[in-house]
Amino acid sequence: MIKIADLTFYYSDTTQPALKDVNLRVRDGEFVLLTGPSGGGKSSLCRCLNGLIPHFYGGKISGRVSVAGLDTLKSSTGELAEKVGFVFQDPENQLVSMDVEREVAFGLENLGFTRHLIAKRLEESLDTLGIAGLRHRPLSELSGGEKQKVAIASVLALHPSVLILDEPTSELDPKGAEEVLSIVTQLNHELGLTVLLVEHRLDRVLQYADRLIVIDKGAISLDGGVNDILTNRYRELSDLGIGVPPLIRLFQELKKRDATIDRVPLTVKDGRALLKKTLKDRSPPADSAVAQQKTDGKALIEVKNLWYAYPNGLTALKNVNLELRAGEFVAVMGRNASGKTTLVKHFNRLLVPTKGRIMVDGTDTREATIAQLARKVGFVFQNPNDHLFADTVYDEITFTLKALGFSNDEIERRTGQVLEEFHLTGLKEHYPRSLSGGEKQRVALASVLVAGPRILILDEPTRGMEYHLKSELMRFLKDYCAQGNTVVLVSHDVEIVAEHAERVILLSEGRVVVDGEKHDVLSQALLFSPQINRLLQPFARYGVSSKILTVSEALDVLS
Repeated sequence: MIKIADLTFYYSDTTQPALKDVNLRVRDGEFVLLTGPSGGGKSSLCRCLNGLIPHFYGGKISGRVSVAGLDTLKSSTGELAEKVGFVFQDPENQLVSMDVEREVAFGLENLGFTRHLIAKRLEESLDTLGIAGLRHRPLSELSGGEKQKVAIASVLALHPSVLILDEPTSELDPKGAEEVLSIVTQLNHELGLTVLLVEHRLDRVLQYADRLIVIDKGAISLDGGVNDILTNRYRELSDLGIGVPPLIRLFQELKKRDATIDRVPLTVKDGRALLKKTLKDRSPPADSAVAQQKTDGKALIEVKNLWYAYPNGLTALKNVNLELRAGEFVAVMGRNASGKTTLVKHFNRLLVPTKGRIMVDGTDTREATIAQLARKVGFVFQNPNDHLFADTVYDEITFTLKALGFSNDEIERRTGQVLEEFHLTGLKEHYPRSLSGGEKQRVALASVLVAGPRILILDEPTRGMEYHLKSELMRFLKDYCAQGNTVVLVSHDVEIVAEHAERVILLSEGRVVVDGEKHDVLSQALLFSPQINRLLQPFARYGVSSKILTVSEALDVLS
């Protein structure tokens, strides 16, 4: 289905290849998981498969690429669109219409399908993605996750032979991600659709894939069956900075500690069966307790009886009351369109309450400007493109410091520090919007953090970011909190929240459903429980706490 021979590609005005001597074959009906560090060439490889490289991006290319019998260098993007469906990392980059129905029908209309067939494909796609109820909604009113589902539906409507998805679940809540991956798997199994899925969060997708390919620095570093790589080449995978799921890490650590484990599980159910074998002949350990942290700092954000209704009449927040204190690391979670982003946009006055009020470090947000609050509150948007406007990464980061009146020496010191912390030094003269999704996210983070605000709000900051950079960011945020600052993290990444946050606020339909210490909120929470918690639930009779969330907590008991 896919044949790549000696592929090398340079983007315009670059001296380093984005892809180097890539040779790859993907069989018809195969489900391939493609991962690797940010900027390593994953998205570039995908663009070669649907003709965006070189027909749209230009650059210098050599080698051969064939997909479904078409030579991508000689075939037009229109011809390839009927064979290769491509779902971009950022749905904003492919949504062109005003409402959902027109968006799903857009590609069919442009390729000249009949009215009858367009109507049939439209209904199939809306039903398959479970978004029929959104068909007349303007795209501008949809949440990020809803937009991602619309983008997938518009591609599936074309009935491609190959489906390429560039981090399709990055903006989806756990339930939405599970639904999308289930649909993609069903298409692969039942219709024989060849799937190439790009993803950093392997815990979501490993069990669905036949094959795992790791690409780094433009070249293929690992390629093989999922079980083979996770069992026999685990160290190579880890050394490349790939985020191995907690379930896999736990069993690999248990193997190191002489546990009798003959293979590595890919699912929680399989993990329970293996763990039961290792525990059945052991004496139950003493009942384990999980340490819980409490912060008694000053209240920096006070939310009192907050209601918010959008101009279209949608009430997004309903009587929310919260206090966020100095030194807290707070995660805000919930399904897509539950009100998470709407809530945090009130903290720097991007939105003003319909009813109620917000106090930020003693200031009523109604009585302050966004510029005044910017000295206290840093906000990293869900979409990094909302931040990026300067000609270089360096200019992007220094802009805020100049606007806030920092001295030249201080600007140079702070800028150099964040460039190094976020591994951007080598990119400081690059145009920000030409970077990969993960690199853009790091630039956006750096441009906000460089000013050192006392309150830092991050809306899905780890989207498109590989494991070791996520870990470094979380370590940075923890140190930031330790200095008496407050971090508010909006995230769908249950594993990151379980590992690093202290408090979790769970929203549903604009209301606070649960607010408490993370072990209390995330344990036994079904969709919002991390892998390790779901794994250990049946082992209470062995003295294993039902509130264990992380690998380190599990090892303290199981070892």
